[in-house]
Amino acid sequence: MTITLDKSLKNRQIVFNNVKEEVIGPGQIRDHYTKFSPIGTTEFESKDDMRKPYYWEVGGVKEEILQRESPTQRYVSGLLFPLGTSKDEDVALDTPIDKESVEEDEVKKRDELFDLTAGIENTEEDGDVELFPQRNDFMPSTMGLTFCVDKNLPSLTVKIEGGSYTPHNVRIKGESNSFQWWLRETVEGIWEIPINNLLEKKQIDNTVDMKNRKNEKVSQYKIQIQARIREVKDKYIITVSVTNRSDIKGFNRLQLILFQSVMSISTPENHSFSIYPKQYEMKEYLSDEEASTELLYRNEGIYAFGHGCAAHWQQHITNVKEISTTFMPEYETLSMTPNVYVKKGNRKIELTIKMSDLAGLSSNEHPNKILEPLIQGYEEWIQDKENEIKVTVAEPLRPAAREHIRLCKESLKRMKDGLKLLHEKQTLEAFRLANLAILLQQVNGKDKRSGVIENNQIIFNKSFKENTKDEMKLKNADNSWRAFQIAFILLSIESFVKEDSDSRKIVDLIWFPTGGGKTEAYLGVAAFQMILRRLENPMDAGVDVLMRYTLRLLTADQFQRSSRLICALEYLRRNNQDKLGNIPFSIGIWVGSKTTPNNNKSAKQSLSKLQKNVKGAEQFIVNNCPWCGANLGFYGEKNSKKKHYFGYKIENNKLVVHCPDNNCLFHEELPIYIVDETIYEKRPTFLIGTVDKFVQLVWQPKARALFGIDWNGERFSSPPSLIVQDELHLISGPLGTLTGLFEVLIEELCLKEVDGEIIKPKIIAATATIKQFEEQALALFGRKHSRLFPSPGIENEDSFFATPAVDDETGIPKPGRKYVGVYTQTVRIMMSQVMAFSSILQSSNEIEKDERDPYWTLLTFYNTLRELGGGLTLTQTDIPQYSNSMAMRKGQKDQRYINKYLELTSRKQSHEISKTIDDLKVNYVENNKNNRDSSIDLCLASNIIEVGVDIDRLSVMAIVGQPKMTAQYIQVSGRVGRRWWERPGIIFTLYSNTKSRDKSHFEHFREYHQKLYAQVEPTSVTPFSDSSLDRGLHAVIVGFLRQALTDDIARTPDWNEIKKNLNSKVVPFYNRIIERAKLVDPEQVEELKSRFLTILQRLEKGKYTAWRVDPKVEGYMYSAGTIIPQALKNKSESMINSMRNVDSECRGLIVSVYNSEDNNENENSWEGLFS
Repeated sequence: MTITLDKSLKNRQIVFNNVKEEVIGPGQIRDHYTKFSPIGTTEFESKDDMRKPYYWEVGGVKEEILQRESPTQRYVSGLLFPLGTSKDEDVALDTPIDKESVEEDEVKKRDELFDLTAGIENTEEDGDVELFPQRNDFMPSTMGLTFCVDKNLPSLTVKIEGGSYTPHNVRIKGESNSFQWWLRETVEGIWEIPINNLLEKKQIDNTVDMKNRKNEKVSQYKIQIQARIREVKDKYIITVSVTNRSDIKGFNRLQLILFQSVMSISTPENHSFSIYPKQYEMKEYLSDEEASTELLYRNEGIYAFGHGCAAHWQQHITNVKEISTTFMPEYETLSMTPNVYVKKGNRKIELTIKMSDLAGLSSNEHPNKILEPLIQGYEEWIQDKENEIKVTVAEPLRPAAREHIRLCKESLKRMKDGLKLLHEKQTLEAFRLANLAILLQQVNGKDKRSGVIENNQIIFNKSFKENTKDEMKLKNADNSWRAFQIAFILLSIESFVKEDSDSRKIVDLIWFPTGGGKTEAYLGVAAFQMILRRLENPMDAGVDVLMRYTLRLLTADQFQRSSRLICALEYLRRNNQDKLGNIPFSIGIWVGSKTTPNNNKSAKQSLSKLQKNVKGAEQFIVNNCPWCGANLGFYGEKNSKKKHYFGYKIENNKLVVHCPDNNCLFHEELPIYIVDETIYEKRPTFLIGTVDKFVQLVWQPKARALFGIDWNGERFSSPPSLIVQDELHLISGPLGTLTGLFEVLIEELCLKEVDGEIIKPKIIAATATIKQFEEQALALFGRKHSRLFPSPGIENEDSFFATPAVDDETGIPKPGRKYVGVYTQTVRIMMSQVMAFSSILQSSNEIEKDERDPYWTLLTFYNTLRELGGGLTLTQTDIPQYSNSMAMRKGQKDQRYINKYLELTSRKQSHEISKTIDDLKVNYVENNKNNRDSSIDLCLASNIIEVGVDIDRLSVMAIVGQPKMTAQYIQVSGRVGRRWWERPGIIFTLYSNTKSRDKSHFEHFREYHQKLYAQVEPTSVTPFSDSSLDRGLHAVIVGFLRQALTDDIARTPDWNEIKKNLNSKVVPFYNRIIERAKLVDPEQVEELKSRFLTILQRLEKGKYTAWRVDPKVEGYMYSAGTIIPQALKNKSESMINSMRNVDSECRGLIVSVYNSEDNNENENSWEGLFS
């Protein structure tokens, strides 16, 4: 496959042009079109002659001819209707259609889709649809631009250009029935606006003469241009609008519409447009957040925004001389590179830090010597930026700039501190082994191996030695750290070597663009900590790292990657048992039963079905050996249809994962645990789970083992030292609120006492999109201090560790993702999908066959499952029909068929999701006759793709409707164009004309995308709000009692036993939760105290004999949503099973009141312990 950047850019432009041609027009004049001369009524010799595609010429310019439909049926955007045209006037269907040239049912269907009077589709979100959109939205007659100019500007030139369509009758010789074609000609009008005149009158207007290419006046048009001006400080803000005021009397209405309308405004020579005033120039006060954002984006100039349209100006220039309207705005984002350049003499060289060097395989140099150039380069960069502040930063933004530099210096100091600690023998050993583990993880297990069974033995398509490498083979490995990754590891070292250090208490947030390598950064830190713990005490095994995600798809995907690291660590342990001990490194996945079995009984049943090859049996989550890549699944017998399932077995009534290859190090058993029961028993070193799963701390007392707590409530091993929360931006809203409350319990179970001091776990988070992270980290984790890494500098595009990729010779930024807005004026978003998707898919016919792969598979994103359902219907019927019509119209012989389309949503089972992702990775191959192995044509996805779908081949996407949150928009669009240096992505955002929010995003398209990351909305997390306490506080308290106290309390809520632990365990927990509330939400402290004591009082007075509600016993709690008798419900508590949504509806109940004699008891009162 010969995919190159130049070829991909050419092909990406083909896709863009085809969508624009279909939605706005005019149609491209292709080489096989025939010239047509319109004189009178044209007669053709035959039907075939009339069906050929034609063009005509006006003033020497080739123009299109619409032969099968009227222009309002053909084009749905860029139209200016005569003022006063009503939505009820059927301008779209007032001409005959050649029904013989298109199948009748297709015409009927197309007419239904184009029906301008159709109701709002049921795919729109309830509450988001405006039932009474502005009258001008469907038949717009006006558009305009607002922009800024200097006061010395003498004049502006306004040019209006568009397409005018004139009917022409044609027929077949000998037949009386005639057909109407529409002939296009370009028309334009120009008006020069003297600024002095405009200043004097404040508002002026003019009706311009529209002329064709022959300089002849086109008399039916009356196009008015209006200009208004106002003064803002030392600039002028001008709004120029154009209105179609053509008189509809005496003309065919279609002839009065200006199609493909564009208004361009230009300045005289030696003048240019000014950047629109920035926020800091207009406001006297900026918050710290606002000042930081203004500082970072101060070089991003906004030159105009649209009214009823979007604004356009040339990208990557600072001297903008022309702005224009557009109905398909586009913006190409910068491609960021993690490459770092450091000074060497008088030149800069790219810094390469090889893992093999740091591991001591290929170099005897101390890591400090290898890493010092990075530290020195960062220090010099900081100094350069600090010097730039007085030169390049405006006075109002300098305090923010100095604060940014202070934080950079703080990061630098922490990196230096980590570097110094590498002089300690044990720290150095952990660092070297961590580097080697990551290197082994990167090269082993990634290539999948399959095989066939022959003579009762599996014959693999690749040998074990061919697919795995050890230290000897890795001496010359080129695998290198990205600078920010190894810098982050250095910055984190002190947090683990010195557990009482201030850096341990900081929440470190890795903030790097999507696809930049955040995972490797925190896996490197995790590897260092896991090895360090074993070096310090080889017997101190147990869960050391908790890694949490919000989506099961992401959890499963990261589990595969992390399993390779654990296998690498276990390989190293077996070779270094004198240092790392005899207890294996291991990994577990702790998620819901839809993804993994909760117990060995269900695991055994699932395995039995797989071994019997039962249809529909769900496969286990690990599909390949993480060490050698061997398939864990079905192998077929050679020359037979029989299949056998390998990779899982039952030993001692427990599910064991193993590699089918006898040569593999892990043939007997892989250190991977996927069954909850086994996880509680084995306590894997590295535990991956969803945040929801931690609700099981309420229901499953055995989970205490994960925190090193025995059945006496005493600690028998160290608790987890590191908590990693990936995709932090997803921990918001109701999920974030309850997660923040549950963090109180999780942190409590992770606390350990060293020399009388309480040590908390280190917390690392990661995201590409976040705002006001300090507030979120405080609310979620109760930590006073949090830090971004890399710390931003004084420009958004340069943090030293991430800079724009530019051409070495020209200095011009290299291609990035191209965002394109599609706003249709006359049809709803359903028809927008049909037109856009059809043209995107059909574009492949114009791309060379060996270059098609990047833009072959269209990935589409929908905001709701209901909207996605509508998209599935279109995929099955409307899009194929429209594609056929489009191919016929263009005279193309090859129509693109949708042979394979998939849905990627939460409605799918985990194994189906994994299969879909594998299918999306299949490259396009010409004439692939095996349909099972052919590339996907179309994938319809929901928010499940927001994270974790990393498929490099995908380069084209459509987003249907503006997502609710900018963070989601960035994450979703980041699924394509990840290999930008070879196949840059293109993203089409289809805006709904029934939603004001969508229209606003369209009008401000350029402004929005230039500052995309600045547009990310702050998240809301309120763990101590009344609603959060209502739903979660009793769960947190019960979870603490069942996990941290004795076996007796774990089994039953015996108040006498609980009372024995009040002073030693419960009161300290109470004090810590109160202290956290004082930090996060001081106003709720008294409410929290009251509720905490009320829950304990209920446990005391209730005389419960069991935790779970049962008709035979007095149970304290039942699972929310469970139907139980009312009498039991009155005496018990509804307990959450999920952190996401309300589990069942809430109803007011009359509950039994404890008798007054009990309530007034004061003897042996314990409440005084809780001050």
